[in-house]
Amino acid sequence: MTRKEEAYDFIKNKIVQNELHPNEVISENQITDQLNMSRTPVREAIKQLVADGLVEMRGRENVVTALTASDVQEVYELRSLLETFALKKTINLIPEFKLDEIDNKFRTAYQARDWDIYLRVDTEFHELITHIAGYERLKQFLKILKAQTARTRHVSSYNPYRMDRSIEEHQEIIKWIRERNLDEAEKALAYHLQKVYDSVKAYLNYLNE
Repeated sequence: MTRKEEAYDFIKNKIVQNELHPNEVISENQITDQLNMSRTPVREAIKQLVADGLVEMRGRENVVTALTASDVQEVYELRSLLETFALKKTINLIPEFKLDEIDNKFRTAYQARDWDIYLRVDTEFHELITHIAGYERLKQFLKILKAQTARTRHVSSYNPYRMDRSIEEHQEIIKWIRERNLDEAEKALAYHLQKVYDSVKAYLNYLNE
């Protein structure tokens, strides 16, 4: 890992974990002190975060981007379009054993009531669909979109019912992929992403009340 990548991951994780809040100024001096590195890799990391939409420049300051309901809506609409496109390309290519592995991991997360396990399996499942398609730009676009809403992934951890429903939604998608039924798999995937968006939107509305 390069120094730039180290700085990027460090700052991004602070944003995702809400240790750096929306509209908060990012202090280059503080980051360089915390990581014991020069300004150059920190500045390069911040430039990448700006490109990813997690940070924005306001005058001479770098500020954590605020996430609005319209931002979230746009991201999830684009994710739905891109991931269903990927599913068209991969539904007949996804190995049965990979579906078995992921299904078992979701069951483990459910039985353990472990949100961290669920998040890892969720990422693995969605990346399985998109990576097998083999479109590098598609992977990059989705990586950027997911980065912009990464701060909201904790929302369902406060709602155990939502985690249960989300696992059921994934199992429904897996079922239709097993049967190589594209129409039903697309519907199940789009439904799942819509429900995630609804959950995040409700959370943002609650914060703004």
